[in-house]
Amino acid sequence: MEKALLYIALLMALPLCSQAQNSGQLLGTDSVVHRVMVIPFNQYNYLSDADPELAKKNEVEAAEISRMFRYGLNYNVSARVISNHGTYNILTDTTVQSKRDLEMIYGSVTYRFEKPMDITTPDTAADHSIHNPDLFGNGGAEPAVEEKKKLSFKKDDEPQKADKYLNAVVQKPEIFSTLQQRYGADIFIFINQFELVTNYQHCLDRTKNYFERKVVVHYTIYDASGTQLKGDAMTVTFSSEQTNVDEIIATQFPLIADYLSTTVATVTNPPAGNK
Repeated sequence: MEKALLYIALLMALPLCSQAQNSGQLLGTDSVVHRVMVIPFNQYNYLSDADPELAKKNEVEAAEISRMFRYGLNYNVSARVISNHGTYNILTDTTVQSKRDLEMIYGSVTYRFEKPMDITTPDTAADHSIHNPDLFGNGGAEPAVEEKKKLSFKKDDEPQKADKYLNAVVQKPEIFSTLQQRYGADIFIFINQFELVTNYQHCLDRTKNYFERKVVVHYTIYDASGTQLKGDAMTVTFSSEQTNVDEIIATQFPLIADYLSTTVATVTNPPAGNK
């Protein structure tokens, strides 16, 4: 418990100097520096089959694992986005107002599974709602065997794209103008769901009983007008031999964070042919 709280406190104490930057600052003639708000996943949207094992290995309570991953992912995404834009990290803002606003955001959002979309690829903005079985069997059937066979396992250091993701559908778009006025943000990254899943069908080392494990992060990007710019899910895979939470955060989360940072840069300043 003490270790987990210390880890979270250290993340909150790390300064993000870019939070003082203004949104919409011109950079050269073509680019604009945006102010990006990173919205962490709601704890209800944390799915994991590995927390008891990780809690035992890291000598913390099982409930602390999700908090460590939540803060670790949020910090990594914020830190990577800084390279191109300013950021505002609402999770580590300890003011009463920011806490209220985070609850307001959660209360304004519903979630549904859809096909990935990208504003720079117009045909993906069509009807992309789909039915999705529950990953852990709560209220839906397990994915069919045929679908499992289509899964491709790339290098451990290469994020994988998804054919479906959990989208954050904002029911009260007026929250964007409120948040922009209050925090100066004009781009919003919603981390919609975090999954930590062990694939017991893919044994990496039978002698040591190590299996493939993956982190899946579902996300949505909006601008201040409430227009959805991007929606997708990214996956990184690693061995269940890796059980140190700090190590997982340090080695796996930057891969997803780098991808999200690049994605923000692409959808906010698309190539000329896609504008």
